[in-house]
Amino acid sequence: MSGCMWSRRQFLKMMGGTAGITAAGGAGLLTGSLPTLLRAADAPGNGARVAIASGTSAAENARKAVDAVGGIRAFISKGDVVVVKPNIGWDRTPEQAANTNPDVVIALAEMCLSAGAKEVRVFDRSCNEPRRCYVNSGIQQAVEEYAKKHHAEGSLRIYHVEDRKFQQTDIRDALVLSRWDLYRDILEADKVVNVPVAKHHTLANVTLALKNMMGVMGGNRGQIH
Repeated sequence: MSGCMWSRRQFLKMMGGTAGITAAGGAGLLTGSLPTLLRAADAPGNGARVAIASGTSAAENARKAVDAVGGIRAFISKGDVVVVKPNIGWDRTPEQAANTNPDVVIALAEMCLSAGAKEVRVFDRSCNEPRRCYVNSGIQQAVEEYAKKHHAEGSLRIYHVEDRKFQQTDIRDALVLSRWDLYRDILEADKVVNVPVAKHHTLANVTLALKNMMGVMGGNRGQIH
């Protein structure tokens, strides 16, 4: 295939491969024989460290997990502008667990500020009506109350995504999707803390941090969903 111009025959072959992958994924089969087009590229480096924390407090679990991978100062430096990117996609309450837990968002924001972050910004491009999502998720109230209580209104902010702030961005090493509109505040941030909520998914089985980054994409995200 060359670029994004597929013939009908090529498209049908690719879709057939996708159907097979879905079945294989459900059966827990290895992906070593997948077509290159349908496989994620290997990431540089020696892999990421993963920490698992358990307990009754979501905020405390977040702190324990961060401490287990070196503490927040291993990632956040004094003067950083940090984006804490939760899932605020859905008009659901915290008890329904469709969005990131507000206590986790606050715990991470607090850790970033304690490490000397100049500013912590919280936002998401919601799927349902944004104002209802921000309110009913509990995240807006949690951020605003914390900022007021700790006199941090100038350094901790939650705000809505604005269409004018999406900009066409080249995607390095892309095979097909070489450009897309991405949110400027993400591109300009010194650090991004990606805070998804783990959820079941009919095709992927589970969605985590990669899916959460659709919240910084503009345009018709359904094209790549």
